[in-house]
Amino acid sequence: MRPVELAALILAIVLPSFLTGTINAEERLKVVSYNIRQDTASDVGGRDWQARKRSLIGYLLDGDFSIIGLQEVRHNQLLDVAATIKKYAFTGVGRDDGKTKGEYSPIFFHAQTWKLDPQQHGTFWLSDTPDIVRSRTWGNRYPRICTWARLISLEQSLSGQAIYVFNTHWDHQSQASRVESAHLILEKIASRINNEDPIILMGDFNATTDNPAIKTLLSSRQVLDHGVIEKRTGSEWKQTLAEGRRIDHIFISPQFLDAVMKVESNTGVDGLSASDHHPVVLEANLPSSVSPKDET
Repeated sequence: MRPVELAALILAIVLPSFLTGTINAEERLKVVSYNIRQDTASDVGGRDWQARKRSLIGYLLDGDFSIIGLQEVRHNQLLDVAATIKKYAFTGVGRDDGKTKGEYSPIFFHAQTWKLDPQQHGTFWLSDTPDIVRSRTWGNRYPRICTWARLISLEQSLSGQAIYVFNTHWDHQSQASRVESAHLILEKIASRINNEDPIILMGDFNATTDNPAIKTLLSSRQVLDHGVIEKRTGSEWKQTLAEGRRIDHIFISPQFLDAVMKVESNTGVDGLSASDHHPVVLEANLPSSVSPKDET
């Protein structure tokens, strides 16, 4: 092929994508939210962490996820996951001391795809005093947290574009706590420094989409739900998916394109699921309309 013909062919391929804002394949984002069930002495047999951790971590390793949000993670479980999925970095702290005690809601991110904004990440407690470690003011027996991070893309095609990720675990008993948690998280989202960056909000919300707390999130229009086919995310340790409503969610801001969300099954051992929750997976195209951000 002559140089002129080759140039014409390249233009024919590239120019339409440039004009229409088509997303390149490497800009497709794959995210998972997974309550992995805390390591507790009451879980025996196939429910014991030592028995099921290979299946659970193997799922994370094989999933080719760009971002992973986990809930109910004890420190030893965090170390087990981090030691195996070595291509990922993470941020997060234990909810009982702001360090290593109690459950984490960590955010793992592919270290060749993203880097952590050193000035914009942390954990806040779901209470009237969100900066006070272990604070509880809304009727919940246990402290509840949300870990957040601004992740800056390392992909050459995205030129430093960034996204905010919020990963949370709401209370399982207090509806007042869930409602107030929704308001607090929306306040945190609205107050982010780079307020044009897109958002991912995920976690175990202990609330279905018909719960007023979830309706508060969605009515704000700051985040959207792309779940179409309803499946239960509480697995009851069963491998098969069942009809019902999700209590685990991944919500994203309107800038994302062509989003698809689904509940997946992850097989454990002894005929059980790998956790008492099923993972939720979302795939979407990163927004092409967001201007690149300066790295901080």
